[in-house]
Amino acid sequence: MEENKIILPSTSIMVTEACTLKCKLCLAFVPYYKKHFHMNLQEAEAIFERYFQIVDEVEKISITGGEPLLNPELNSILKLLYDYSDKITKEIIFITNGTIPLSDTTLEIFASNKKTKVIVNNYCDLSPHAEENYRRLCEWGINAILYTEDNRYGWIDCRNHNLKHKTQEACEQQAQECAFFQGKKYVIDRGNLYTCTRAAYRIQENIIPYTEDAFLNLLEREMPIELQRKKLKMLLTAKSTISCAYCDGLTEKSVKYKAAEQL
Repeated sequence: MEENKIILPSTSIMVTEACTLKCKLCLAFVPYYKKHFHMNLQEAEAIFERYFQIVDEVEKISITGGEPLLNPELNSILKLLYDYSDKITKEIIFITNGTIPLSDTTLEIFASNKKTKVIVNNYCDLSPHAEENYRRLCEWGINAILYTEDNRYGWIDCRNHNLKHKTQEACEQQAQECAFFQGKKYVIDRGNLYTCTRAAYRIQENIIPYTEDAFLNLLEREMPIELQRKKLKMLLTAKSTISCAYCDGLTEKSVKYKAAEQL
C-alpha cells in the first residue's frame, strides 16, 4: 500500500497573479500575463479538496503570487489550507515582497500553525515594509526569514520561449540538469497543477504547443480520482515535459542576475 502513495516534495499555490512590483525576471512571469486573476475561496475549496484526494502527502506547500497579500480572501484561504496540515509533512511557506504591511489578523493565522514559515523578501527601496514585517513576525513567534542581497540566490532569465531542444534526447538531457524539474517543484494556478511556473505561463498564454497530459486539471470533476492519480504518476515519472523543450531552466550553467529589477 505504501508504494502506491503519491508523495510530492513541493507545491506552490499561486493565490493571485497580481503584484505590487513588475520584476523583469519574475519566474512566475506575473508582469507578462495579459490578465491577472485571484484565486477565490470557492475555487480554493475545490482545488484543495481534489489536490489532497490525489496527493497523499506533500512535504512543502508554498503560498505565492504575485503578491499573496493582494488577494482579498487570503486569510480565509490560509485557514482552509491549514485544515489539511496533517497531509503537509514539513512546512507551509508564505512568500511576500515587503511592499504591504502584515495585518494582525494574518499574523494571528500564521501563529496558529507551527508549520508556517514566512519568507519576507527585502528589495531595498521597493520593499518599504519588509523589515517591519519581519520584526513583527519574530515578535509573534512565527518562523520567518528576511532575504536581502546578502543571503538571496541570484535570479535567472527564462523569458526566451523559443524552441531550444529539438529532439527527445536533448529535451530529457535539459530536464535532467534542471533543478526545477528534478526537484518536482510543482505549481497550482487557475485550477491546474503544472510541473513549474514556466510551464504554467507558457501553456496558459498559448506560447507553446501542448496536450492535456502536460498538466492536471484539479477542477475537473468528471475525471475519476484514480485516473487523475494515474495521470499525476505519469508526470512524476516523465523524463521531461513539452515546456522543457523551450527552456534552459535552472542549471549549474545558469547566469545569475540581481533580483527585482523593474520593467
